[in-house]
Amino acid sequence: MNTFFHTLTYSMLLLSVLPLAVQAQTTDQQGNYYSNEAPVKSAYSRVAGSLWRVIAANGLNCRRSASLKSPIVRTYLTNAVLEVEIYRGGSDEVLVNPLDENGRPWMPVRGRNIEDVCYVRANRLYIQPVVK
Repeated sequence: MNTFFHTLTYSMLLLSVLPLAVQAQTTDQQGNYYSNEAPVKSAYSRVAGSLWRVIAANGLNCRRSASLKSPIVRTYLTNAVLEVEIYRGGSDEVLVNPLDENGRPWMPVRGRNIEDVCYVRANRLYIQPVVK
């Protein structure tokens, strides 16, 4: 009975985690990524963020805040790899992208230092998760 309980508990835990892993790489009908979790993490950060690749043909603007009205901080070239900024929330990392005034998700991207975060539109037209 004890083995059955442990197997059942493990199965339930696995089933509760799987939707988060699947959600990380899926989009809604408009191509928006609401989670910034991806399978490949940075090997260079103390708190490793997921890695995403710019696929926009003309590069991708990164803005001061999650809004098209916000000033452009820098522009990433096509094929550049971005590392997501991870925030602490309660006892977990926050993996949900902030929304703009129109409900569109924006991904926080790390710069050269901790104060150098900017935001890119989290949409499959512009970025995709790095895969192994």
